[in-house]
Amino acid sequence: MHQMVSIGRQFNGPPKSANGGYASGVLAAGLAGAGYSGAVEASLHAPPALDHPMSLISTDGVVQLMDGDTRVGSARTAELNLGLPELPSNPRFCGDPDAAQGAFIPFDQCFVCGRARHEGDGLCLFAQKIEGYAGLVGVPWHLHENFADDEGLIDPAFVWSALDCPGYFACAFGEAALLGRLTAEIFKPLKAGGEAMVYGWSLDDPGGPKSRKRRCGTAVLDENGDLVAKAEGLWITIDPAKLAG
Repeated sequence: MHQMVSIGRQFNGPPKSANGGYASGVLAAGLAGAGYSGAVEASLHAPPALDHPMSLISTDGVVQLMDGDTRVGSARTAELNLGLPELPSNPRFCGDPDAAQGAFIPFDQCFVCGRARHEGDGLCLFAQKIEGYAGLVGVPWHLHENFADDEGLIDPAFVWSALDCPGYFACAFGEAALLGRLTAEIFKPLKAGGEAMVYGWSLDDPGGPKSRKRRCGTAVLDENGDLVAKAEGLWITIDPAKLAG
């Protein structure tokens, strides 16, 4: 399968490139279009351009997103052995995750977590610490009808998006970092107009050696507390100057 795709400017992460979770969802859609429905490992090799035609090529269980000769992203079938931590049934939020003074501030126009976005334009997932649950962040998600498909269900690309930024808030908040890989599985659909919860937690050993890599888990639960999707993310810290708009 070979098709042309373009990621609209609405779905940015950094000012000049796509949100990593959304781009990963575009890659996963290539496998879904071939009939696959399990876990997908999506990797980003270069910042996905906005409003720019790219080739989505699916061959033998592998999808590649190509911008000319540049491989922007790839996806393949995977297994996801990610356990969930204890999650609160009625979370009490208590502010932004801790970060050092003068730390990097997340993009206020990010499609998923930008505080300058509004519901229906962005997902507005501003993850917060949760009282009594050290290391866990979470955020309610209003399932706006603007993100629904023709059947009134939230498009899977937006579920992938929701699995992105809350992981950053859990494992790299205050650092300039880009999503390198997201391995996710969606178990059931979400109906637009309802509510959900998104959680994130770090998978890093707090006593382990420091590197540029940060690992996290994320999960989406529906309003009944049932698991909708989960993901394991890998973030790579970079020079903040490289993310300047």
